[in-house]
Amino acid sequence: MFNVKNNYKGNIVLIFLSAMFLFSCQTDIETINKITEVRKRPSFEVHDFETIVSDSGRIQVKITSPKLSRFDKNEIKYDEYIKGIAVEFYDKSMILEATLTCDYAKYLIDKEIWEAKFNVEVNNVKENEKLNTELLYWNMNKEKIYSDKFVKITRSEEILFGEGFESNQDFSKWKILKITGTKSIKDE
Repeated sequence: MFNVKNNYKGNIVLIFLSAMFLFSCQTDIETINKITEVRKRPSFEVHDFETIVSDSGRIQVKITSPKLSRFDKNEIKYDEYIKGIAVEFYDKSMILEATLTCDYAKYLIDKEIWEAKFNVEVNNVKENEKLNTELLYWNMNKEKIYSDKFVKITRSEEILFGEGFESNQDFSKWKILKITGTKSIKDE
C-alpha cells in the first residue's frame, strides 16, 4: 500500500537535495563571476599620462592621455584609453610633422599595434592635410597607419572620400584604397 508518511519524507529529502544543488550551482556561478570580474579590472591606472618614444636622444613620438588603464591578467595584454589620446610625430630634427587624436584608443602591448576609434583625426602639419575616420590602426613596428573604413582627407584644394586607407605614420605618403568621391574647395 501507499504510505503517505514515507512519501512525505521522500519529498522533503528531494526538496533538500534540490536546494543544495541549486545553492551549490549558485556558489559556483558567483565564484566564476568573481574570478572573471578580477580579470576585467585593470592592473593599474594612470591619470594625465604622457610618454615619449625617442632614439639617440631625439624625440620621435609623444603620446598623452587623460587616463590609461593597463589590463595584463589575460593572454592578450593591452592598454585602454577610454578618454582618447593625442599623439605627436616628430622628424629627425625634432620638428612636429603630424598629429593624431581620437576619443578612444587601445594598445595591444605584445603586437605594438594601436586601435584608434571615434572622431579619429590625423593632421600632416607640413602639407596642411587632414584625415578623418572612425577607426584607424597604427603599427608602431612598421611605422604605418591604416584603416578599412570610410575616410575623408581634406587638402587645400579638395576633399577626397573613400573606403580604406594606408599611410606612413607621419601621414606624408598616403593612399586611399577605394576613392568614392571628391569635392573641390574654391577660394572665396
